[in-house]
Amino acid sequence: MSDVRVVREVSSVSRGTSDGDLMALRGTRDGAVFSADWYLAAALEGRAFGVNCGVQTSPVSYNATPLVVAEPDVCIYVPVGTTIIPVYVEYAIEDTGGNAALEIVAGATSAAQVITAGDSKTIHNMRTDEPRQSNCTAASVMDSTGKITPYTGNYIEFFRGYAGDSTDQFNSSTAQTVNTATRFHWSVGKTMVPPILTGRSAFFMYLSGTLVTAFVTVIWVEFPSSSIV
Repeated sequence: MSDVRVVREVSSVSRGTSDGDLMALRGTRDGAVFSADWYLAAALEGRAFGVNCGVQTSPVSYNATPLVVAEPDVCIYVPVGTTIIPVYVEYAIEDTGGNAALEIVAGATSAAQVITAGDSKTIHNMRTDEPRQSNCTAASVMDSTGKITPYTGNYIEFFRGYAGDSTDQFNSSTAQTVNTATRFHWSVGKTMVPPILTGRSAFFMYLSGTLVTAFVTVIWVEFPSSSIV
């Protein structure tokens, strides 16, 4: 029979300053064990990254036409030897330019191409001291010259924030009442099995309608593929 014990540390906590040492488990005074989320551990290691499409008061003006498969509005390319797991996807739409069907969808695909088109976006480390650089590349407002074909190979739409309504939800900035047409998000906590993008692969997202202007944030954790698969 095993005897598992933890060190009671609630208001007075001892903290190490280096890695590689053995240490006792930490618990509450009644013996409940504290544990850190795996994604937090990745962020502490400097393996969490994010990209903003639109910042401050400047949203991105996405592709002006309804959904065109070869023209994702956001694309993150994952090279061979790298694996990412999306953690958070958020969009906030500022305006639409007319009453075309509004389709908002994010997915993962094995049919990835090196990004050669679109507006390049800077990938930021979620640790402000930036101990690591991402191996991925990101872009928004892709055009068909990039030859992106996300709906081939092994692919999955893992987030659909809004679908199909053809009215102008914003009517030139007039307040509208459909909440998910304004702002919505997906987080890894919403699914038991998140998509795992093993390079070569890509994250893709569409915010299609007529002249959609919006802010998008995508956050992921990133590892060498040899550490994951």
